[in-house]
Amino acid sequence: MVSNDVIRVCTELCGGICCRPWWAIIVYTLRKNGGISGLGDIKKTIARSVRERIDRVVTNYVTTEPTPRRLFARPERICLHVEDVAQGQGFLNIRLRAMFAFRCAFEGEEGFCLIHPAIKGVDIRPRWCRELGTPGRKPGHEGFCRIVDTAVSSDMDMEKIKKAVEIERKVNDSHFQRGFGTVEEAVEELIPEIRRLAREKLPQLNPRRIEKSPGRNEPCFCGSGKKYKKCHGRF
Repeated sequence: MVSNDVIRVCTELCGGICCRPWWAIIVYTLRKNGGISGLGDIKKTIARSVRERIDRVVTNYVTTEPTPRRLFARPERICLHVEDVAQGQGFLNIRLRAMFAFRCAFEGEEGFCLIHPAIKGVDIRPRWCRELGTPGRKPGHEGFCRIVDTAVSSDMDMEKIKKAVEIERKVNDSHFQRGFGTVEEAVEELIPEIRRLAREKLPQLNPRRIEKSPGRNEPCFCGSGKKYKKCHGRF
């Protein structure tokens, strides 16, 4: 598959559906001291981490012109998902997937990219934009595009490409509809998901029904890994 075919897929067959909106996807891990008790206390920590990553995207996605211009302002929708939870020594690792739907400042009529090299003649897009749709990239790798991958593997079979476009459109719409307009709303819905997954995967951290309180120097019943006197024994 030659570069002209890739350009045709983007400009004619799918119309840049992956850029309307542009989804920034970031996976990272946060650490919470203690067990699964007090999860509500980390809302501010999660919200701060989400805002930091939004700011990084806004700051880094700029044109390569002598005077760079930003592609994005603020995300239209925010999706947060718990990838995994794991127990450490006295702490809980929470692996998060953050997805931000941005509207590009260079989106033209019918969704076409106004700074796409096929239109502008030179490529002033950020690296991440230039790499999107690179043939040979696999799912989960930077630059992977389901539609381009289908075009390559099917030798430009139009029916298969149309089906891939429809799947991509449905996935985008689904994420957008399930997303939230503010960081606070997204984080609020995340806490029950963390609690549920932690209880399923780490039953040893679940608060246990006890007949009597542990000794002051014994492990706390909540699973925090702390001594009782330094955890629930303080209250």
